[in-house]
Amino acid sequence: MMGYITLSGGLFLTAQLLALLVMTEAGQNCTGKEPLIVPPALVVKYGDPATATCRVPYNAMMGWETPEGAKQEDNVRQLVWSVDRVTDWSLNGTISCYAVSDHGQCQTCLPIRMYKAPDNVILSFINHTGPLLEGKNYSLQCEVQSVAPVKNLTVIWFRGGDELQRSGCPEFTIEGDQSQNVTVSTNLSITASRKDHNTSYSCAAQLDLNTAEPVPVTRSDNILLEVLYKPAVESSMEDVSLTEGDRLELNCTADANPTSAFEWKHDNKTLGNNNSTLVLESVEMDSAGVYECVASNDQGQVSVTMTLTIRRNYLPWIVAVLVVVALVLLAVFFGSYCTYHKKNKTGAYILAKFKGGNSQNGQVAHTNGNTV
Repeated sequence: MMGYITLSGGLFLTAQLLALLVMTEAGQNCTGKEPLIVPPALVVKYGDPATATCRVPYNAMMGWETPEGAKQEDNVRQLVWSVDRVTDWSLNGTISCYAVSDHGQCQTCLPIRMYKAPDNVILSFINHTGPLLEGKNYSLQCEVQSVAPVKNLTVIWFRGGDELQRSGCPEFTIEGDQSQNVTVSTNLSITASRKDHNTSYSCAAQLDLNTAEPVPVTRSDNILLEVLYKPAVESSMEDVSLTEGDRLELNCTADANPTSAFEWKHDNKTLGNNNSTLVLESVEMDSAGVYECVASNDQGQVSVTMTLTIRRNYLPWIVAVLVVVALVLLAVFFGSYCTYHKKNKTGAYILAKFKGGNSQNGQVAHTNGNTV
């Protein structure tokens, strides 16, 4: 690319019609003899080089009428206009090439559109610094520095990677001569919400010149929002019914900035627990009642409640009764056994040792007075 852009057929319709205008002198007709300029129109970036060639099908004295790079030569059929660096805004409009011959003076105009990409695009808050407060209104300002032409400028607003809206020339505040590069500013109003916390905003400047290759978009740095907001409880606590001795665990999580502090209450009495989780390893009958979790920060507070009901656990009592009954039955059985044994097995046993006798074991047992 040589520092200029050839326009498509639909660009600068008025200028191209002007380019077809043939100038005549002394009543001479230039139809079919007018200079031909290649390219027929130019879009030039500020500071870039520019060039165009003017041709006629006959020898003539040819020249370029232009605020910069004007020249003239005799007896030629083409003449090149060239500028190393386009910085003169007076070129923004039209320049012309003329040819003087026996046919008279014929002239063709070359439309030139100069543009300048922004030096910088700056995004900032108007009259505010620091964190935002949820529910409050704020204004963001996008400033586009040293850009032209302003009527072809669009400012695009982004939230993260999503486009929010576009602003055009009627919404701009413009500083400078609009025939040259100017500084433009436009505003965006937002209402801070917790969804904006840690979300970035940015803006971009886009010049739409209908060129074959679009002018690159210039984008601002991101602004990362910090929004302060009161807690919102994320976990629900439903009413619970437990049996005496069961374990109770209640969770109370909250979305907040700054981070929430927690307080637990039982029947409006504060418990000694400042965590987001409340645990009772073994509930008792007096554990029943209403439990409340209060989440708070310097932006406000919110609370959530649940009701705990306790069913008495009769199993230990049943076990105790069964144990007592078993012990009583065992005692009765043992007593009955002893009584029966005494009645049927009671006797006197006498052991005697004979020094001589016929008994094989040397012992005689007497039971109830009888010798065995």
